[in-house]
Amino acid sequence: MRKLCIAASMLLVLAAADASAQWSVGLRGGWTSTTISRYDAGRMDEAYSALGGFEAGVQGRFAVNPWLAVRANLSFMQRSHRMDRNLNYLDPVYTEHTNSYLMLPLLAGFSFGGERLRGHLLAGGYAGYWLSEQRKGTTFWMTDYNVYFEPFDEKRDFTDEDSRLDAGVVFGAGLSYGIGEKWEVGLEALYYYDLTSHHKGYAHLADPRYLNTFSLTLSVNYNL
Repeated sequence: MRKLCIAASMLLVLAAADASAQWSVGLRGGWTSTTISRYDAGRMDEAYSALGGFEAGVQGRFAVNPWLAVRANLSFMQRSHRMDRNLNYLDPVYTEHTNSYLMLPLLAGFSFGGERLRGHLLAGGYAGYWLSEQRKGTTFWMTDYNVYFEPFDEKRDFTDEDSRLDAGVVFGAGLSYGIGEKWEVGLEALYYYDLTSHHKGYAHLADPRYLNTFSLTLSVNYNL
């Protein structure tokens, strides 16, 4: 992960050092929605759904020509999801997993449109690092005659079964609008698709878990 941060820092330093108009740097932030893809492994009474979160970070871009650019983002991103137990007597039982990631996508952008308002098609790959997980919800315990429910809210410690390094593909589209010669605002929708599982599995049971995240972000960029 240290190499990813160094690479992103070098990109932003180069952007600040180069005085040509081909470079731009900016800030980005917005909303995320994440689903999990997981082998059920006999857990037929568990239902998974998306949870919202947020993203915030910086970006650097190099325009090769008016229609092609290369860009890197360094963002803090929440990639969260929810699990509900769907047995009638366990309806109150659920767990919300709030996962925090440091994400570094590298994207090629294809641009089209007018001088100020332009459309963008984006595609590339990303690496990520799992920073933390917060879990909250309702658990249960049983006696011979009753089922009891208890709320919880806790930070989960990582184990040897967790894979904190992450990688996948990302693609999407966006719009940008130039303000004067130096400033630009943008709206962007990206979809992050995991190619690596964040769970290594157990000794006698494979249990791959993949996160898929949709993000909708606003950005402000300054052309150097």
